[in-house]
Amino acid sequence: MTPPPRLHVVTATDCATAVVLRRGPSTQVASILWDRASNKIELGQWLHGRIHEYRTDLSPDGKHLVYFACRAGRCWTVVSRAPWLRAIAYWPQPSSWHGGGAFTDRGALWLNGAEPPANLPDGLRSAATDAFPHSTDGFHMGGLFATMMRRRGWSHVAGEGYDIELQRPVTDGWTLQMRFSVGESDRALISTRYALCAADGAQVIDMPGWEWADLRGDVLQWAEKGALWQARPGRGGGLEDRALLHDFSDMTFEAVDAPYQGIQERPDQ
Repeated sequence: MTPPPRLHVVTATDCATAVVLRRGPSTQVASILWDRASNKIELGQWLHGRIHEYRTDLSPDGKHLVYFACRAGRCWTVVSRAPWLRAIAYWPQPSSWHGGGAFTDRGALWLNGAEPPANLPDGLRSAATDAFPHSTDGFHMGGLFATMMRRRGWSHVAGEGYDIELQRPVTDGWTLQMRFSVGESDRALISTRYALCAADGAQVIDMPGWEWADLRGDVLQWAEKGALWQARPGRGGGLEDRALLHDFSDMTFEAVDAPYQGIQERPDQ
């Protein structure tokens, strides 16, 4: 049986826009635009390669994506117009350490392990070098991913590096907990683990199948088994009005052109 695709969601902070990264097979990834308010989706592009989700970010207005990708020993950082992957700015690098970037609350672009770029397209501007902590993979030698999640309402409650724990309130004293696992069987090298936790710590409900989860208003949305779901948190950590939003399991690679030319120096897409 073919395993379900792996899903990761990158959300914008100032609007309902999100980009879903669908990985599967392991050397193929699709970018998908998701309106978290209407639950409308739109295919962006496919890429032969691996996008490293913990070093990927979406601008506050949802218009630009910065991501780090590798294929066959080649690695690069790209800025694109979400949800497309076609580069409007492109920086190659010789290894998978560092790379990628993030956006500040005001939409300035920061690059991980690099100096602020000059002459950015689309009216983008550079952030200061110290706007985020530089990190080799989003966790090691700097908590880049945790910093990006704090911008989205999560709180750092314990640990550092791969042992970090993040939480955000859900309802009636319950919190959504995010932790990480390294090298676990049948999961990505670094995988996200979620649980619903009672305020007094007396009850923890593990959600072992969740790959991504977050709140939008009073609705909990998550990715599980290649699909997006949502429900309203109920009493005792229960989930009410559970609904399947979209199943991405049957998608296959499709050559899609971005609606813009991009730049000439870029990896093949």
